[in-house]
Amino acid sequence: LEIMKQYILIIALALMACTFSSCHNDSDEYMTDITIVVNSKDATKIDRVQATATITNLNSKQVFNSTNFDGNTLTETVLRGAYKIALDGIIRYIDKNNEIRVRSFRSTTDFISVGESNNPPIEMQTIFTD
Repeated sequence: LEIMKQYILIIALALMACTFSSCHNDSDEYMTDITIVVNSKDATKIDRVQATATITNLNSKQVFNSTNFDGNTLTETVLRGAYKIALDGIIRYIDKNNEIRVRSFRSTTDFISVGESNNPPIEMQTIFTD
């Protein structure tokens, strides 16, 4: 009888452990990093981008604004989903004649799917507005 109680206790503990481990919730799975890279056909090297990135979730209409460019690259953490991205600002670059240029630009994309944990960089081409 004593051995039977121990077996029942062991089985009950094993079932409780399985139940608790299946309730584990990973909220990190909802978030991912996106990297936006600004490129220009006129540039041989992009020195600096000073711009505002407006990243709009097409499902929830939530808007992320960021100005944290490092050179020509911006990385932000967002919810997974479909996005519209708009950039508006100034770019400093070295052109094909080896001259430093500073110009106003815009760049947009209407649909980007963000779902993987290691998304490839999103390359945005400049449209000069000056």
